[in-house]
Amino acid sequence: METDEMKLQLINHFSHRHPLELVEVEEEDDRVNICSGCEVHILGSAYNCTKPSCDFILHDSCVDLPRKVKHNSHPKHPLILHFFPPYGDGEFTCNACGSPGHGFTYHCISCKYDLHVDCASLPEVEYREDHEHPFMLSYSFRLQDKAEGKGKAVAEEADLKDFECYLCHGSVEKGCWAYCCSSCYYCVHLECVN
Repeated sequence: METDEMKLQLINHFSHRHPLELVEVEEEDDRVNICSGCEVHILGSAYNCTKPSCDFILHDSCVDLPRKVKHNSHPKHPLILHFFPPYGDGEFTCNACGSPGHGFTYHCISCKYDLHVDCASLPEVEYREDHEHPFMLSYSFRLQDKAEGKGKAVAEEADLKDFECYLCHGSVEKGCWAYCCSSCYYCVHLECVN
């Protein structure tokens, strides 16, 4: 007889045809465990395919992702969770970070808009101990917005180049999301803010 505890340890997930079982992934594991959903290294609780020849594995948190989200970065249409990129080459480019993805994507079919699952769940505000103001998530990083109030010449000049990340001093590319301090005109890469 199957108990409730056994049911929790074995699940069927919409993204995979085989049952998945709850496992504990440790650093010493022989194989590299990359989540089939978010494509990030797994350490801790995860759901692994029960078929020995199948490498499908999901973070515990990726199992419970909502199938549809309304995201502030794309208010016109809902974003639907796809368990593989909806493009022929099996890859998508995230509209938030500009990086490619091969796993789950939140996708708008009308606009061909895609977000990594991690980018879709970024907080709107980040605080850092080394900066007195909050950093706000900016979805459409338009440099003229950051130069507002500084005069037309500065806005035109800002449009010609990318901003520099306040922390790593690398370029913050146009079109990618960034965390910005509107008081100081500082921007921080998504990956640098923490």
